[in-house]
Parts: sequence; structure tokens; C-alpha cells
Amino acid sequence: MNILGKITIGQYIAKDSFLHRLDPRSKILFDLFLITSVFLVTDFYQYALLGGVILFMIFASKVPFSHYMRGLKALWILIALTAVFQIFSGTGNVIFEFGFLKITNVAVSNTIFITLRLIFVILAASILTLTTSPIQLADGLEALMRMFHFPKEWAHDFSMMISIAFRFIPVLSIEAEHVMRAQLSRGARFDRGGLIQRVKGMVPLLIPLFVGAVKMADELAIAMEARCYRGAEGRTKYKQLKMKNTDYILILTGAILILAIVLHSYGVNVI
Repeated sequence: MNILGKITIGQYIAKDSFLHRLDPRSKILFDLFLITSVFLVTDFYQYALLGGVILFMIFASKVPFSHYMRGLKALWILIALTAVFQIFSGTGNVIFEFGFLKITNVAVSNTIFITLRLIFVILAASILTLTTSPIQLADGLEALMRMFHFPKEWAHDFSMMISIAFRFIPVLSIEAEHVMRAQLSRGARFDRGGLIQRVKGMVPLLIPLFVGAVKMADELAIAMEARCYRGAEGRTKYKQLKMKNTDYILILTGAILILAIVLHSYGVNVI
């Protein structure tokens, strides 16, 4: 029942693949292009193209496919609720009717597309985080923000917050498991009763978890101050990021992908 432990977004798995060796800036840009393309697609052929690209990236990462499925399993409730609300809305030819509930052909197609959109976004985000360590991701974000002329302090602070947030995901996962086992040993039940009872049953889990997260954040702040952390002031990089030809090819591929989808949406037969 450890929900946080099943979330793959924010986790990193070290493998020897070309995706792991790429510059984090190129992976971040490609992921942005890919997620943007997901929200621009309008027909089945475009979804098939994006699905093929995502599958290629998954197998190229050499990360077990089960890790990606674990991330989808953790968010299946969100995906299912979205599909349920969508399938009973929309106009078109009615194919099923039960009382005031109606399912039309347009609602079915919209449900399929929106469900695929959510799945593709989750998989795209998982590809980035599973192949990029939190430190590399923070360095890449900071370098990109500086490239677009954001203030140096903003870039460093934002990348530091992202790095700490990703670092806390597995820590909170372990803490949630410990709290849950402790509450179960005291007679707490999280899987019995109706919806309201289950929500009330989560209170003994959420309150200690929230208190523990605040305590860890306070200890982290004290540790950073004890080490004279002053933000971007006077800090240097041990490893300098360098773009290679494969990085430029990946960025160009993402740009071509989103351009092809936009042109096809305006009637240009590219896909």
C-alpha cells in the first residue's frame, strides 16, 4: 500500500545507455518538445507516432519496462476517473444509454485520446527522471535558465529546489511505509469501509508524514546553513556540461516532431 514507493517520477536508475550519457539539457528540451506534442495531437496517426517514439525511448533507456508500468499503476485512479468523467460527456451518435447516462461515439474517441494523453505524459516524465540523476537534472535546469537569460540567483535557487524535491521523494516513500506499518500495528485500517471512512483512516498516516517532512526540511536547512550555503554566490561547478552531436540530434528530432504535428494539424500532409 506504499503509494509513494510506486511513483517512478523522480526516481533514477543507473544504466549504461546512450540516454544516460546524454547531456541533461538536451533531454530536458526533448522531453518538453515531447510533452508539448502530446497536447497538440489531434488524430490516431499522430498518437501512434508519439507512442512509437516513447516506446523507442523506453527500450533505448535499458530500464526495465516494469518500472514504467509501476508509475502508471500508481496513478491508475487518476486515469480511471478521467476516463469515467469523459466517457459520459460529449455529443454525437448515442451508442449506449442507461437512464440519464449516455455514451456517444465522440465521447468514446475523446476518452481514448485523453487517456492516451495522460499515459504518454507520465511515461515521458518517467523517461527523463529514470535516465537523469537529480544532480544532473538540477544542473541542466540551471544551465537552461541561464541560457535564456534568467537571473543567476533565480536559476540556482529553482534548480536547487527541484533537486531537493526529487531527493525527498524516496525519503518520504520510506517514511510513509514506516508510519503505515506503525499504525497498522496499533490497529489502524486503511482498506476497510466506505469512501469517507477510508479518507478518515488516512489521517493517522498523513499527519505524522507531514510532521516528519517538516522536521526533515528543518534539519536540511540547518545543515545547509552550517556548511555556509549562500545560494549561487561564489559557487563553481566541478563538472562542466558539454553538448555533443547526439545531444543536438536529439533536440533537432524533438523540434521536427512538434513541427510535423503542428503542420499536420493545419492540413499539411506530413504525417
